Amino acid sequence: MALYARSLSENEHDLLQSLANSDDMVQARWAQIVLLSSGGLGVPVIADTLELSAATVRARIKAFNDRGIDALERSTSPGRPETISPTLGDQLASLMTERQPRDFGWTDTGWTLDLLVKAATVEGWVESISREGIRLAFGKSKHSYSRLKKWARQQPADPNAPTAPPTEP
Repeated sequence: MALYARSLSENEHDLLQSLANSDDMVQARWAQIVLLSSGGLGVPVIADTLELSAATVRARIKAFNDRGIDALERSTSPGRPETISPTLGDQLASLMTERQPRDFGWTDTGWTLDLLVKAATVEGWVESISREGIRLAFGKSKHSYSRLKKWARQQPADPNAPTAPPTEP
């Protein structure tokens, strides 16, 4: 069964014409699909003419038939869900200031990105994370990995000495 756009009112036709000539290339392409279909061209011809897949042409025509001009409105893509939260940076900063790698049974004397990767997974804060993920977590929080690392190196050997970790200005 052939699929065509429903008949257009004069107002819809004029609006589609202006959208077809707009700067928004995606919306212009969608308007062209509807205009060509309402003019009697079939899906395969429109797909070849506009160099689109037939599935895209069908989807745009169906959307227009169901929702009208509103179907040509572009919405923002939700994007990839955030996987690294600012609280992870806070947790890592707290870990660097309150504990040592030796508390985990590791022989290292200072925190490295690789050790923070291990610690974050051992603590159960993340299932897996990369070194770059650790950097991003610090970037999303108010803490700086390099400042925390420098601060940790300057701490006295006495763990009871009162000190405060650095924060971003």
